[in-house]
Amino acid sequence: MTLYLRHLKSEACAPRQASLQRFLNLVTVLAAVQLTACNGETSTDPPPQATCIASSNQQAINQALTQVGSVAVLCQNAVFPLTAPVVFSQDSQQIYTEGFPTDDRRAVLAIASASMVTAVDMADRSHVVLRNVVVDGSRPTFGHRAGEALIRAGGSVAGQVVREVKAFEPRSWSTLHLFEGGNPYCSDALVENNEFGPAGQSDGTWADGISLACSNSVVRNNVIVDATDGAIVIFAAPGSVIENNVIRADTRVLLGGINMVDYPVYGGDYTNTRVRNNVIDAAGAVIRIGIGMGWRVWVCFDPNSPEDPTIFGGVVTNNTLQGDHMQYGFTVDGVRDWTVTGNVDLATHSGTPTIACNGQVASPPAGFQFHGARADGVFQPEFTEAFVELALWAIDSPRPASSTAF
Repeated sequence: MTLYLRHLKSEACAPRQASLQRFLNLVTVLAAVQLTACNGETSTDPPPQATCIASSNQQAINQALTQVGSVAVLCQNAVFPLTAPVVFSQDSQQIYTEGFPTDDRRAVLAIASASMVTAVDMADRSHVVLRNVVVDGSRPTFGHRAGEALIRAGGSVAGQVVREVKAFEPRSWSTLHLFEGGNPYCSDALVENNEFGPAGQSDGTWADGISLACSNSVVRNNVIVDATDGAIVIFAAPGSVIENNVIRADTRVLLGGINMVDYPVYGGDYTNTRVRNNVIDAAGAVIRIGIGMGWRVWVCFDPNSPEDPTIFGGVVTNNTLQGDHMQYGFTVDGVRDWTVTGNVDLATHSGTPTIACNGQVASPPAGFQFHGARADGVFQPEFTEAFVELALWAIDSPRPASSTAF
């Protein structure tokens, strides 16, 4: 009888024990969620994937990018010889190396066809992310070829991210181009913690490090070494912040450290484009202009032209020039409503101008120079009056070839 009663009691309690266990499981899950929330801010990093993509080609990556939000996780140390571009096909897609390494364990995407110039195409897709990979343009193998940038981004989109990418030797004119699109313009891009360069050659086949035309964007904490055209070229990109970047010329002549010279695209509107806290170092090779401001420092403008290429609204603060091989420094001609304050020149400036613009040769290079009649705004007291139209091309040695793109 005692055993029978014990059996009945066990059967009666079983449902309640199961309910209690389900309740305890739920409490455990909720506690884990609460602990995660309390340990810090919400992370934007995607969760690790169970399976990464091993060494293959672009097809293996593109096949993983079929839907909005698709993620292609590449195995560490994987190598992908590309015979066609890797293409972001929908919004909110991501490509990255498993574990987010920032060293040589990053997967390598390398151009492997003489007909290619673009390795990764992010254009016209919003909120896509390229991070923690190496992109090799293979110029030493295949040579220069005209075309789009090595990494093509931008368009009528928002929220693109390029982070912790190492990219070098583009075959064409730029390593990373974020183009403006239109109606609406590209906006809110983030380019941070990347390593770009070398890029281009000094024989007229130059290349930029970063070419930015997206408005309200951030370019920060990047290291650009041995670009040859502009290390960072700002195509107005109104509302953008370019900060805390290191630009260095070690073995290749660099035309411009940071270029704020282009009038097209936004009609010269650099309103609230802020260039701050960057270091530009002519460490081992010539930098022809540290930070150029105004189209005229880059070209010789026809005095009879009815056009007015004046750019406006930019802010340049707390940047540093250094190195023994700097030609022109902070150089201004053709701006209004412009601000240049708090900048430091530690560089050695050299070179003898010989090339004339409209019959006049540019002034010898120095740290702070502007053409006062075409420089409206607030300028730090170190600036001196100078003729700097065509300053980029004024010094004959080392002489760059003729430019076809600014």
